[in-house]
Amino acid sequence: MFVEAAGGVLVCGSLACVVAAVVGRRSWLVAVLFALALACAAADAFGADSWLHAVACGFGFAGAVTMVLQRLGKPLRLSWIDFVMGGCAVGALSATTGAELGATLGASGVAAALGLARWRVSTALALALIGLIALGELPVLAVLPVAVAMWLKEPPATPSPVFNPIVLAALLAYAAAAMVLLVVGQFVSLPADAATLATITMLAGMARAGLTVVDRLKHSHYQAVTDDLTGLGNRRQLLDALREAIAVEGQHVALLLIDLDGFKELNDTLGHHAGDEVLRQIGPRLEEALHPEDTLARLGGDEFAVVLAPGDEASASAAGLRLRSSLERSFSVGGIRVHIDASIGIALFPEHSQDALGLLQRADVAMYEAKRTRTGHEVYLPERDTHSRRRLELLGELRDALANDELILHYQPKADIATGEVHGVEALVRWAHPRRGLLMPSDFLPLADHSGLGRSLTAFVLDRALVEIGQRRSEGFDLSVAVNLSPADLLDLGLPSDVARTLERHAFPASCLRLEVSEDAVMADPERSLEVLRGLRAIGVATALDDFGSGHVSLGHLKHLGVDEIKIDRSFVLRLAEDERDAAIVHTTVDLGRRLGMKVVAEGVETVEAWDALAVLHCDEAQGFFLGRPMTATALAGWMRDRAAAA
Repeated sequence: MFVEAAGGVLVCGSLACVVAAVVGRRSWLVAVLFALALACAAADAFGADSWLHAVACGFGFAGAVTMVLQRLGKPLRLSWIDFVMGGCAVGALSATTGAELGATLGASGVAAALGLARWRVSTALALALIGLIALGELPVLAVLPVAVAMWLKEPPATPSPVFNPIVLAALLAYAAAAMVLLVVGQFVSLPADAATLATITMLAGMARAGLTVVDRLKHSHYQAVTDDLTGLGNRRQLLDALREAIAVEGQHVALLLIDLDGFKELNDTLGHHAGDEVLRQIGPRLEEALHPEDTLARLGGDEFAVVLAPGDEASASAAGLRLRSSLERSFSVGGIRVHIDASIGIALFPEHSQDALGLLQRADVAMYEAKRTRTGHEVYLPERDTHSRRRLELLGELRDALANDELILHYQPKADIATGEVHGVEALVRWAHPRRGLLMPSDFLPLADHSGLGRSLTAFVLDRALVEIGQRRSEGFDLSVAVNLSPADLLDLGLPSDVARTLERHAFPASCLRLEVSEDAVMADPERSLEVLRGLRAIGVATALDDFGSGHVSLGHLKHLGVDEIKIDRSFVLRLAEDERDAAIVHTTVDLGRRLGMKVVAEGVETVEAWDALAVLHCDEAQGFFLGRPMTATALAGWMRDRAAAA
C-alpha cells in the first residue's frame, strides 16, 4: 500500500513539473528532466527494474546542471574544473562508505552543480538540489522540493566575484578528502571506483591550480598595460607598440599626441567625477575615428596618443582631422552639454627621432605649438625645440611670478571715433621677468591656461586694474577699464560673485568695468558661458566679444550672448583702407552690431587712413598704435594730461 502511495505521489510530482513548463513557470528542458527523474523513481517504486533508481538520479542531476547553465550563462573554464572536482571527490567518499549507486549519483550531482554555479545558489536551485539528494535516498521526499523549485521564479543572476572564499574552501576540502583517501588506500583496500575518483580529483585540482596561475599572470599583464578609467592601453602599451613598429625594417611610423583643450578648467569647475565621465566617453569617440590596426592609448590626465604603423605626414594629418572631428559633438555630463576640442602634435619616424621616447618628446613639442597657434594639429619642426625648453622653464616660474609681484599691467587707450575723446582703456598684462626682460602675453598666457593658472591670473589683473585705474579716476580722469577673461573664467559660475566682491572692495563702479571674452572661449561651452555672462550683466558689468570674426561664434550664438560690445579683429582692420574685402567685412560687422544694439570697437588701428575709413563706416570706438601704444598706469596719466592740453 505504501509503495503504491509513494509511486502515486511521484507521478503527481512529475505531472506538476510538466504543468510548470506549460504555464511558463520553468523552461521546458529543466521541467522535462525533473519530470523524467520523478517518473523513473515512480517506476522503480512500482517494482520496475532497480537500475531506474540510478537513472532517476541521473535525470535529476542533468536538470540541476541545466538550471545553473540557464540562469548563469556560459560558465568560466575554471568552473568546469570545480564541477569535476566536486563530483569526483564526493563520489569517492560515497563509494568508500559503500553507498548505493543512486545515493552516490545524487550526492555527487549536488557537489558538481554547486561547483559549476560557483556556490551562488538561488532558492529554486537549493530546493532542486535538496530534491536531488532525496532522489538518492528516499525518492518520495523529493516531490515537494522539486515541484516547488519548478514553480519558483528566479531573480536575475548577479556578476560573479573575482574571488569567492566559499569556492576556495570547497576546493581545499575536496583536495584534502581525495588526498586522505589515497593515503589511506596505501594501508587498506579501497574500492577501485573510489580510488579512481580520488585520483581524478587530485589531477583536476592540479590542473586548476596551473590555470589559476596562468589567468592571474594574464590579468596582471592586462592591468600593467591598460588604463583603468578608459580601458584603453596606457603609456607602457603605447611605448611597446611604438618600439615594435620602429623595429620593422623600412617601415615609417607616425605618432600623434592628443591634448584636450580646456579639460583642466572643466575638472576644476564641475569636479573630477565629471572629468572622468568625459574621458570615458572620449575613448570610444577616438577609436571610431581610427583604423583597426592603429594603436590608441591614454597617457594620463587629458593626454591620449595614437601610433600609425605604417604612417607618414599625410596619413597622420588626415588622422588628426578625423580625431578632432570626432570630438565636435558635445558630451553630456550630469545634464550639462560640454564641448571639448583637442590640440594634436605629430612626430614621424625616422625623420624626427630614432627611438620611442624621442618621438614622444617631439610630438609634445608639436602639440604645444598646435595649442599655442590654435591650428588644431602641427607636425614637429626642429627649430621649435628651443621654444619648448624655454616654455618648460617659464611654466615652472610663472606661479612664483604671481606670488612675487613680477606681473605688471599696461593700458591701451580706446577713443570715440566721432569725437576723439578717450574714456576707456584695455588692461594688458606683462611679465617683468628678472632674467628675460619684459615678456609679452603670447609668451606666457597659453602656459597659464594650460597649467590651470588662468583663473589666478585673471583675478590678479582684475584686482590690479581696479586699483590703478581707480587712482586715475580719483585724479579726475573719467576712465573705464576692460579686462580679458580666460577660458577657465567662463566655466566658473562663481565668477560674477567674485567680480562683485572685488568691485566692492575697491569701491569701483561696476558700470566702468568691461570684461572681454574670446570667441573660442565662449564656444568651449556655450550654455555655461551664457549663464556666466548673464550673471556679469546682472551685477552691472558690461561684456565684450573680443577678436570678433577670428573664431567660431555663429550669428545665432551672437544673438543669444547678449554682449554689450563686439571688437572687430585686427586682421580685418590692418588693411582696411587698401582691401575692399576687409572693408566690406568691417562695414557689415559695424552694421550688424548697430542693429543688435551693441557698441562696435575696431582693434589694430595703426594709420590715419584706417581711422578715417572707420569714421565713414560709423564705427563707435577704436584702439591701436595710431591712438597710443600700451603704457603703464603712471604713463597713462601723463599721456591723458598731454592730450587734454593739446586739445
